[in-house]
Formats: sequence, structure tokens, C-alpha cells
Amino acid sequence: MKRNTGVLLAVVGLTASVSPAGAARPAVPETHCVAHAVDQLPAGELLLSAEVCYPTFATAMAAEGVDAWGSNAAARVATIQAASFTIGTHYDGAGFSGSSTSVVGSNCNGGWLNVSATWNNRISSTINGCPRIRHFAGASLTGASESTYAPGGNLGGLNNQTSSIQYLT
Repeated sequence: MKRNTGVLLAVVGLTASVSPAGAARPAVPETHCVAHAVDQLPAGELLLSAEVCYPTFATAMAAEGVDAWGSNAAARVATIQAASFTIGTHYDGAGFSGSSTSVVGSNCNGGWLNVSATWNNRISSTINGCPRIRHFAGASLTGASESTYAPGGNLGGLNNQTSSIQYLT
């Protein structure tokens, strides 16, 4: 029985040259993006500004003029008379790690959004600015849902499966 070992060796050699053993993949730089809720439609959908991204979270909040962010930002707003606060920050890593996208608004009255194409099916954890944030598997608040409660947490069943989000008290 004759085997074509030349082809197998060529494929193994090609694989080894593309991804040598022990070589680390290049790190993707983190980005921390911010979009502002500029209006809300009668059905509750938030209209957002263009998303702007920065190399660090602190730089993003300062550059965007956000007065309060992080856990329970909505509760802190009353004490500092803030005009804007993060209603939610969503991360692509567990435990609030990796890149993030923050939504800045002025209330937690049930407004919702469809996540951008960049963030669709990418969210792993959320820091709540609002007391409750509901993540939905489908667009326009459809499909399975999972809530995070202040201060926030990791997603379980909807890890990397969020397509729309609602911000609630």
C-alpha cells in the first residue's frame, strides 16, 4: 500500500510555519468606547450618538464628560447633581475585563437598544449604572433574557449572545 506522505508533510510543515509551537498570538489592544443616549423613541428605543473609542476607560469617561460611572452610577447622580452617567458598561471579558462599551444616559426608565454590529454576541460581563440591566438574545428585546443587578456581574447563558439591552430601575 503506497501512502502519499509528501502531502501530509507539506500540510504539517505549512501549519508549523504559520503557527509555530509556543508562539503567542499578537495581543489585540483594548478599546473603551462610549455612546450617548441622545433621544428616546415612544416605544422606548434609545437613539445613540456615534460611538467614540479610547485606549483606557478613565480617558473615555473624562473625554466624554461623564460625571458618574461604575457600580450604581444612577444612585450617585442624585448626590452630585450629574447631568450624565453611565447607565451600563459592557465588557467582552469576564469579570469586567477586556474592551468595553459604555452607554451614557440620564435615566433608568426602561430605555433599550440594539447593540452595534461590533458588540453583537460579544458581551461577557456588565457593570450596572442602573439597578437592573436586561440582556436579550434577539434584537428589539426578543428571545431569551438574563438580568444583571447592581453592581453587575458576568453573564451565564447569554455570555457572548446579547443582541439587545434594556436599562431599568
